Amino acid sequence: MKSTAVKLLHKYNGGLSFSRRVFMLIFGLMFIQLTFVTTNFHRTLLDTLEDQVGTRALIQAQEIASDPELIQEVRIKNIAAIERVTDRLHKISDASFIVIGDEVGVRLSHPDKDKIGLPMQGGDNAGALQRGESYVSIREGSLGYGVRGKTPIIDFDGNTIGVVSVGYLLNRFDQWVVLYFKPLVYELLVTLILTLIGAWLFSKHIKKKMNGMEPSEIALALHLQESILSSVYEGVIAIDKQGKTLAVNRSAVQILGIDQHFDSLKNNSVLEFITNYQFFFKTPYEDNLKDEIIILNGKTVIASRVAIYDDENLIGWVISFRAKNDINSLTAELTQIKQYTENLRVMRHEHANKLSTISGLIEIGEYKSALEIINSENNKKQQLIDFITSRILLKKVAGILLGKYSRARELGIDLQFDPTCQLMQVNAPIESIDLSAIIGNLIDNAFEATLKNPESNKVVTVLITDAGDDLVIEISDNGCGISDEIASTIFSRGVTSKGDNEGHGIGLYLIQRYVTNAGGVILVDDAEPKGTTFSIFIPNKAQNHELN
Repeated sequence: MKSTAVKLLHKYNGGLSFSRRVFMLIFGLMFIQLTFVTTNFHRTLLDTLEDQVGTRALIQAQEIASDPELIQEVRIKNIAAIERVTDRLHKISDASFIVIGDEVGVRLSHPDKDKIGLPMQGGDNAGALQRGESYVSIREGSLGYGVRGKTPIIDFDGNTIGVVSVGYLLNRFDQWVVLYFKPLVYELLVTLILTLIGAWLFSKHIKKKMNGMEPSEIALALHLQESILSSVYEGVIAIDKQGKTLAVNRSAVQILGIDQHFDSLKNNSVLEFITNYQFFFKTPYEDNLKDEIIILNGKTVIASRVAIYDDENLIGWVISFRAKNDINSLTAELTQIKQYTENLRVMRHEHANKLSTISGLIEIGEYKSALEIINSENNKKQQLIDFITSRILLKKVAGILLGKYSRARELGIDLQFDPTCQLMQVNAPIESIDLSAIIGNLIDNAFEATLKNPESNKVVTVLITDAGDDLVIEISDNGCGISDEIASTIFSRGVTSKGDNEGHGIGLYLIQRYVTNAGGVILVDDAEPKGTTFSIFIPNKAQNHELN
């Protein structure tokens, strides 16, 4: 039976929601406190009433015992006169009874006339009659249980001739307790009702703050969050608006090279363990940022930022990032495959045309003309290769330039390299894959702009030099120029001069990020007679980078 009751209790408790348990707990605690206050107040009130009533009874008894008229009548035991005196005194007193006794404790006056002449009850007259003392006594008499003030009646010769007993019965106490207790009861009821309402509202508030979840669900969500943070390969850092770290995973610590354990970073300011933290607090604060190339703790990463909201209030951000080198390795492979495929396609197309021309000349017997074409193509190609390989020592840049030259010939564009081109050593803080991406994107944009202009001379010029203190890249086209509508935002993500935004608006954004991270600047000017010139200047005095 006991086991069944315990099971039912557990089942009942388990079925209560957290908000209801909070409500019951608050209400139960308040009810216990109110019960304790009520009990303590009742006990204190009774003790206070007893003390005050006893004092009042004693004072009245002493005043009555000192009345000369009463002393005279008690000495001759004139019961009728004594009754008249006590009746007069009783009318002006709030005492429950006034009893007069003689020197041996026999009643000379009593509210119940039938009890006059009988001994006084309670057994508490000895102190007054025998020792002449005045005191308060709590005893049960003929009229009931009560508090009594006792004092001796002393005649003019100093002899004790009787006793005065003034008393208050307990039913009188009950009336006073109700009188004093009634306002308190009302206050307690109001407090209890307010506690009920407050406990219910507080439990609802707690439930709202917990998004309606139970503690077990919150614990599960917390463990799930920790597991997710630990399992993802991207670095994740969550911060509040003051920069205090709310969450951080192991990958973030590893990517940024932080010496501390990730658990010890929680509740610390992000400024303490991350440099170049401007991206975390980039304005406007409510905007979500995606795939920004930034530098954190000296590491180039691609980062995104998502705002955290509590209802409609911004409370912080989640920043996720991944080392750019991880993406570069995949990008390099994809870029090389794409470049090789494009080069092979261009070469196949170009050689197919040349072979058709040579084949036709041979068929008509123009062997000399066929040989001239072969030698001309061979010399032109070899001259370009010799020029590029002798002046551009960065292999990836040399490869991209040769590939773009072949592409230009296929498109009918004359890609011209400035005779002063040279790239002997790169001291700038930029990777070769990033430099190749900058050059490749700018040349592709120049091709597209040139083809859009029907009046173009179809010439695109390229200058790359490290002869001075800066690495300079300058690419000019004879295209249609940049419209005023997008001129001020051309390097913003998603902004493009192409009619279709799908998949565009990334190239110039990436170029701007690469150049900015390397400490360089980009200038955009109009070309003559029409077109655009992109000029890039990157300080070239940093630690040497390997040319490959």
